[in-house]
Amino acid sequence: MSMTVVDTGELQDGIYLSPAARPPNALLILTLDFEANVEAAAAREALARVWEVLIDLRAGVVRDLRASQEDEADQRIEQGTFEVLLGYGASFFDPTRGLTQAHRPTRLTRLARDREPFSNLPWASGASRGGEGDLCLQLTGRDVQATSRAAVEIWKSIVDGRLPLAVTGSFDGFARDDGRSWIDFHDGVSNIRPSQRLAAVECQGDPDWNRGGTYLAFLRCAVELAAWRKLPRSAQELLIGRDKLTGCALEGTTERGGALVPRPYPGCPAAADASPEDRDKFRDPPETGDPVVEASHIHRANQNRTEPTTHAGHRIFRQGYEYLAGFGPDGPDLGLNFISFQRDLEHLWQILGLPGWLGGVNFAGRQDRGQGEPEPIDLLSLEAAGFYAVPSRERPFPGSKLFGRVGPIPR
Repeated sequence: MSMTVVDTGELQDGIYLSPAARPPNALLILTLDFEANVEAAAAREALARVWEVLIDLRAGVVRDLRASQEDEADQRIEQGTFEVLLGYGASFFDPTRGLTQAHRPTRLTRLARDREPFSNLPWASGASRGGEGDLCLQLTGRDVQATSRAAVEIWKSIVDGRLPLAVTGSFDGFARDDGRSWIDFHDGVSNIRPSQRLAAVECQGDPDWNRGGTYLAFLRCAVELAAWRKLPRSAQELLIGRDKLTGCALEGTTERGGALVPRPYPGCPAAADASPEDRDKFRDPPETGDPVVEASHIHRANQNRTEPTTHAGHRIFRQGYEYLAGFGPDGPDLGLNFISFQRDLEHLWQILGLPGWLGGVNFAGRQDRGQGEPEPIDLLSLEAAGFYAVPSRERPFPGSKLFGRVGPIPR
C-alpha cells in the first residue's frame, strides 16, 4: 500500500509531516544563549559557523578527522544520520539585546518560573525549569550516537572558534518501537490527518518575517507512572478514551454491576485488508454523547474536528519522544518530550488553558464526576519547557535575515 506524500513547503527538516517520514529514533534538544552585549554581526557570524559545522557533519565530514598532512586522506562518516532544526526563543527578540529589530510574535513569550505556567500543568518538584534560550537546536537522528555526536561537534565549534555562544540546556529522548507511551497506551493515533498537516503547521504571516515557517512548543513532562499503575485497566481506558490493547477509541460506557465498562467504537480495529479510508475513520475519536468519554484525554485534546485553517479549531501537529532520566527510591524518573508545531502558538496556549479542553484538569476526567467514574489524576508535571519561532529555509541558515543588515558573513 502506497504512503501519502505530504507537501512540506519551505519548512525546515525535522518536522515529519508525511506518513512516509516517520520520526527517527532519537531526539536531543539543545538550548543556547548568546553572550551578553554581543553585537548582532558577531552573533550572526557565530551561528553561521555552528550551522556550517552541522551541514558538514550531515555530509559525513568531521572537522577533527580532516587530513592535516599531504599523504593523508580525510576520514569520513556515514552521511545523513541526523537532521537539525533551528528555532529562536523570546529572549532573542528582547529589544535591549540589540540582536534583531524584527518584531517578536505576540504569543512567543517566556514561561512563568515562580508559579504554574499553565492552570493545571505545574512545574515538577525539583524541576530544572529550563528549556528556554535565545536559540533551540532540535536534533533528530537514527540513534543516540548520531544526535550526541552532533551536539558535541556544536560544543567543539563554539570552543575552537571562541564563539559568543554557550550551550545552556540538553534534553534527550527516544521513540518506542511499539508506538506506545510509558503508560502503555498507543500514542499519536489521533494526530492530525496528513492532508491537513501543512495548513496546521505553516505560518501565514503576523509577523511577516515568519511566513512559511512555524512555531515549536517543547514541553518535557514528568509522568507519575507509579500512581497510574495503581488504576485498574477500565479506569485507565476511561481516562484515556481508548481500549488499552487495541487502541480503539471508546464510543461510550455500559453500566454493569454498578461499575462503568468502556465500550469501544464498533468495527475497530479495521481489518488488515481494509481500505485507507476505512482505517482513517478511526484516527480521530468519534463523536459521542457520553459525558464520561467526553472527559477523557483524547476528547479534551480534540474538542472539534474543524479544518486547520479555522482559527477556533486549535489544530496542532505533535511529535513525542519518551525519556528515562534514571531511578530513585520511588521508581523511575521518566516522562515525555512533547513537541508540537503549529502556525500560531495561541492554539497550544488555548488547548492547555481553556477549561473545556485540558485547562480544566491535569490530564483527564471530571471534577464533578458521577458514580463509577474515575477520579481525575495528576499525571503530568513540567520538568522543562520553551516556545520557539522556526523560520523557513534560508541561506546561510534559517533566520539569518532576523539579524538585520549587518553585512556579509566573513569567510
